[in-house]
Amino acid sequence: MFDLSIIVPGIRINNWKKLYDSISRSTSVSWEMIFVGPYDLPIELAGFDNIIYIKDFGTPIRCQQMGLLASSGKWITWAADDGFFLDGALDVGFDLISNDEDVVMGKYYEGESNEIAMSDSQYYLLNYHPPTRSSFIPAEFYTLNVGLVPSMLLKDVGGWDCQFEVCPMSYADLAFRLQNQGIIFTIQDEVMFRCSHMPGTSGDHGPIHYAQILHDEPLYQSIYGTPDCKDRNKIDINNHLRVPSVWARRFSQ
Repeated sequence: MFDLSIIVPGIRINNWKKLYDSISRSTSVSWEMIFVGPYDLPIELAGFDNIIYIKDFGTPIRCQQMGLLASSGKWITWAADDGFFLDGALDVGFDLISNDEDVVMGKYYEGESNEIAMSDSQYYLLNYHPPTRSSFIPAEFYTLNVGLVPSMLLKDVGGWDCQFEVCPMSYADLAFRLQNQGIIFTIQDEVMFRCSHMPGTSGDHGPIHYAQILHDEPLYQSIYGTPDCKDRNKIDINNHLRVPSVWARRFSQ
């Protein structure tokens, strides 16, 4: 058993070694990394005893949920495969933990142009951004795009909801469900993670872009646009089995 499991759903296998190497510089605890995606593990990562690789052609969130189910760490974090954890940043997060129900919300930088805004804690409130805003969400509720979550707690609430296809809305949904049960988020002032930014349909981002604007944002609003969301807490931990095993937006059947 490891202290920390890092879940990485992804397709950018050329970046995986850099992400893997960043963990040892970011924390002194024992850790494993779980890669989930359609492309084979790069040869430079073969043979590591703290790597699990799961081959799957599903959505990013289905892949992330499968990584959670395969994890053995006491604590869970996750990462986009176009980024890396900053030196010492995960240890800063662990220093903020005082009990087994603490959740640490990490700040992150996405690209180079928005760093001032992303340094402000207000940026991480669910109601700060129009896509995750709702009159039924308390003003003090935060999102959880990166952080440290106790494994038992994350699995108890069912992990991520694979109704969503990609990360942002699913992360917001998880954040709500945790805080709706009284879990307090501790904000890590130091930046935890840095990743790149692909606007619109640039690069390989097209399926992500369309999944979010055509599917996930309307789904999120259908859930959080009504007062019934106040009863939203736990979901089925095996909910990934109810979505297609091949993500049609990126792969043909």
